[in-house]
Amino acid sequence: MSMAADSARTDAAGFRPIGLILLAMLGFTVQDVAVKLVAEDISIWQMQLVRSAAVLGLLALYAYVIGRRGELIPRRWRWPTIRAVVMAGAYLFFYASLPFLSLAQAASAFFVGPLLITLFATVLLGEPIGPRRLIAVGVGFLGVLVIVRPGTEGWSPISLMPVAAAACYALGMVLTRWRCRDEPGLALTFTHNIFYTALGAVGVLVLPLLPIAEETRSGAPFLFNGWLTLGLLPLTLLLLTAGTHMVGMLCSVAAYRDAEASRIAPFEYSYLVLMPLFDLAIWGIWPDVWTLLGMALIIAAGGFVAWREGRPARPRVQFKGEVPWTPDSEGGKPGA
Repeated sequence: MSMAADSARTDAAGFRPIGLILLAMLGFTVQDVAVKLVAEDISIWQMQLVRSAAVLGLLALYAYVIGRRGELIPRRWRWPTIRAVVMAGAYLFFYASLPFLSLAQAASAFFVGPLLITLFATVLLGEPIGPRRLIAVGVGFLGVLVIVRPGTEGWSPISLMPVAAAACYALGMVLTRWRCRDEPGLALTFTHNIFYTALGAVGVLVLPLLPIAEETRSGAPFLFNGWLTLGLLPLTLLLLTAGTHMVGMLCSVAAYRDAEASRIAPFEYSYLVLMPLFDLAIWGIWPDVWTLLGMALIIAAGGFVAWREGRPARPRVQFKGEVPWTPDSEGGKPGA
């Protein structure tokens, strides 16, 4: 009986990170739909300032209620701060693209991120990746090219912004496991929201002072304005995104801290499946055949990686820095 109970607990522990990342993706889905809804009424800097300040308040309240106030401050500031800068790039690039792209287009291009996580985890963590998963990564990149279609009529560099966001996000998630494993999840989320709040405040204060042409400001108010008058609906949605952001980040930090990055990453595709439905339901936009084809390639690549990760585990590769590597080390050079 005890062996069966131990096995059940082990299975539950193995599924816990997957459940956490699925919950995180649900939070991010609601968040991104809300941001696109208010993108014409606010600026991205205003959004970062209001939302991140609200997240800081929610985190402080949450930590107080559960008796973990000491976990709001990182043990060391260096790597959590670097991670915050990288993650800020992910959010700024992605949200800056939303006024110009459909949710399906932006989300599909962004979701090369889990495949990039697999590559970054190999290079930085020494996690194993075989030739089949490398082919899957290549198929995922092909899917992004099908969606973005560089060089075709109507193509815009803006369509690459979600890809840049994906690279920042992937690096941030791998940094979570590589350099921030001993930091409390609350501290990591608190740190990057301090940085977001500061960044939003700088944008709100500085942008109105810059000599930006009025037609440029009016053509892309989300990017080039500082503070705009907030109506009740935009304010309500921004506060809603504060809650979904906190849930999403805490869950994703816990998931990537507790399991191999390449095992968790494919389950982020649950976000990608929902976005065309929101496009259709709210904006009446259905993705074109190229976007659907690209999405199918990306999901197929991620599904293959998930299947490979579900096979019997191989001996774990040591992280760089855990043991000295020599040419005679069994298994070869980490990350090779």
